[in-house]
Amino acid sequence: MKTNRIISKHKSTIAFLRVFPICIVMLFLLTNQSGFSSGFRLTEQSLNGTALNSAFIAGAYGADSTYYNPANMSLGQDNENYEFEINGTLIFIAPFTFDTENRDKGINVEGSGITGALAAGHYCGVNGKSQQTTGAQPNPNNVCGNATVSGHARATFQPVPKFFFKSRSFKLSPNLRANYGISFTTPSGLSMQWDGEGGGFLRDVSIAMLEFNPVVSVAWRDFLAIGGGFRAIYTFGEFNNTLYVPFRQTVSLGVLGSVLSYGTTKVEQTSDASAWGFGYNLAATIKPFALFDSEAYNSIKDLSIAVTYRSNVHLDMNGKLSAKSYVFQGKGITLVEGYIGMDAHLTLGADVPPILNVAIAKDFGRQRVEFVYERTFWGSAQIFEFTYANQIFDKSNLTGSQTALGQINPEEMLAGADYSAVAYGNGWKDSNAYRLGYTYFGKSYKVMGSLAYDETPAPQGQFGIPDANAYMFGLGYRKKLFDDKLDIGIAYSLALKDNRKSFIVSRDGFGQLHLLTIGAKLLW
Repeated sequence: MKTNRIISKHKSTIAFLRVFPICIVMLFLLTNQSGFSSGFRLTEQSLNGTALNSAFIAGAYGADSTYYNPANMSLGQDNENYEFEINGTLIFIAPFTFDTENRDKGINVEGSGITGALAAGHYCGVNGKSQQTTGAQPNPNNVCGNATVSGHARATFQPVPKFFFKSRSFKLSPNLRANYGISFTTPSGLSMQWDGEGGGFLRDVSIAMLEFNPVVSVAWRDFLAIGGGFRAIYTFGEFNNTLYVPFRQTVSLGVLGSVLSYGTTKVEQTSDASAWGFGYNLAATIKPFALFDSEAYNSIKDLSIAVTYRSNVHLDMNGKLSAKSYVFQGKGITLVEGYIGMDAHLTLGADVPPILNVAIAKDFGRQRVEFVYERTFWGSAQIFEFTYANQIFDKSNLTGSQTALGQINPEEMLAGADYSAVAYGNGWKDSNAYRLGYTYFGKSYKVMGSLAYDETPAPQGQFGIPDANAYMFGLGYRKKLFDDKLDIGIAYSLALKDNRKSFIVSRDGFGQLHLLTIGAKLLW
């Protein structure tokens, strides 16, 4: 009996102390997350961007060029007006049912000597329920119940606003002109509610990311333009989720033998965090044949080549964390059951990674075709690093023998948890996107369409943020009214997520992300 009392302080309790911040690590920049591409960024930030699936860099003019390519503010035919555009995007992710690996492995106990004889076995239902055993020997599959479990993702409806402002051009010299502008966008933001045994890790998640980006540009004639600006990102979120965290612990008990405990412990947590982060963006556009007067170059004078770069933005997010780690240890009168609570201050460091776009656009009469190559440098970004402080532990919800309870000392049990197994950014790599856009310019309207392929940076088949490669299609229409002083429009984008190799496999076919954007632009 004394052996079991000693054993009771080792196993699940140890695991819980170092895994609470992981819950935040996994969720904080989800936008995505099961729905968004490019590693959970929402690249479609305007009506034009939605219709063209962000194949809108070299050919980006007007108010929303402040976000997509600020260099172009000083190029184009209409630079005598101020422009203000307001857009609203409705994000819709269709509900789906999925299968995933059962991450509840229970607890295996192996040992030598009298300790091993008393404690050995595989314990299921130990995560907040009554003890059940499958026999004296550890489970060779190390799984409790079925190897796979199901979950359900509820439908997501998330409206997000965007604003863009571009000044008229100011002449600095006969051949030099300048513009200024600002954009307010939502590069990430989503509310998700998942349920079922397999969906607890995204049970109730709400995240928002807001970006303010003032920019300026200078153009020399219609040949070359450069631009750039200052990025300020504010992010905040609230989370309520459940994880099964792997742990492994060996304890030597002298002449009584030794105990090896391994498996998973159930952790439930609620948390919130927020932060400001700052960076910059740069852009350049060249029309290499614009200055040639020969008629031989007329057909290619409107060829544009553009490069944009958005810098890394580092975020040190601060907030509160409240968590429960479920414990079930020992046998008979030495039973310890319930959960240990912890409240703490949380600091989470993360990067919004650099993004490079290279684009080429060409006009053919009233038609414009643009191709964009985009690379997001997730591989070099700091995905997440966390610290927590001022922990307050609560053992009042544990039941069992007083002797066994006396062995529980959370402050000293900080080893044994494999928190890397549930880390958000394991194996992430740089990702590419390829975008093709088409625009037809009517006398007072324009029609847009696009195709895109967007790679995920997340390794497939590995637990983490569920994401997959996306195939994207877009359509849009804009109409000018009141002597071209008002421009209104609508755009739609569909992303089909190929999750056949993801650790979340939908029973309903490809995952679907729908974007519907409406907008209006004023010119004066």
